[in-house]
Amino acid sequence: MVLVKVFIAILFVGPIVWGWRNWVKYKGTSAPKHIVNYPTLINSAVLYALAFNLIFFLQELFLVLGKKALGLKAFLYHNDHNWVGEHSKTLLMQGSGAAAIFLIGLICVLLFRLIPYSKSIWRLFVLWLAFHGLIQSIPQVMVASLDPNTDVGEALVGYINLSQTSLLILAITSIIAIAVISIWFSRQLLDFVNSDVDLNNPKVKFKYIRFIAVGAAFIGSILVVPFRIPPMGQAITPFIVFVFSIPWIWSAAACSTPVTHKSNGINEKIYWSPIILLVLLLIFFRMVLTPGLEF
Repeated sequence: MVLVKVFIAILFVGPIVWGWRNWVKYKGTSAPKHIVNYPTLINSAVLYALAFNLIFFLQELFLVLGKKALGLKAFLYHNDHNWVGEHSKTLLMQGSGAAAIFLIGLICVLLFRLIPYSKSIWRLFVLWLAFHGLIQSIPQVMVASLDPNTDVGEALVGYINLSQTSLLILAITSIIAIAVISIWFSRQLLDFVNSDVDLNNPKVKFKYIRFIAVGAAFIGSILVVPFRIPPMGQAITPFIVFVFSIPWIWSAAACSTPVTHKSNGINEKIYWSPIILLVLLLIFFRMVLTPGLEF
């Protein structure tokens, strides 16, 4: 799977090279002040963290429900799942979580496209749900080609018994899809810029994406950590998602054109309802899921 590793390297290096090219091309351009503010950053960060945790929870939930459908006793935790018993299709059901959140991601994309003129901050939440549904599921195919002991690996290799050629094709396709999808999300995130902002200036696009995506996703990843631990090894997961996707969103900003460019409440003030929901979700994770929930 040397070719897969080469494509993975391109996935990480690609936005760095693209970003350097953008810096050289637009270094003489400047962005006006006050085109974006900290409410955008904070609101997006909280919604990002909410979406990440909800999608991860749904993935583990569908993994558990898959085992339950086979008649096995299953347990749901804050960052994992387990089961008791054996069944001939257990390995197949190891792919049920990734498949479920992939479909949820597609549904959220469709929902987002159905509300193009909504000024509600929850429109951004729908977009982040779509992002995490796709970006948390598709890379699992890539990882499965390198490690068949992962959940999706057990389904594709252990049960379906895909050939190395098929795994190679799926892995490379998933890597390309990650980059393409991230670039698409760059365009959608620019939809939230205030309507009076001139998007003909590429530095304006970079600045807005730096707040609503790059900074927000990094802070959001930090907010996710309390949901993932213990063990401490799980704390790295949100940052892995950040590294192979968000740089593509930022690098693609200059050549992205928003669909509607409709002002959104996300830029106006800090909203408390997402923060309260995130705290309540953390309480649920710590008090209910950390000890384990039996199905």
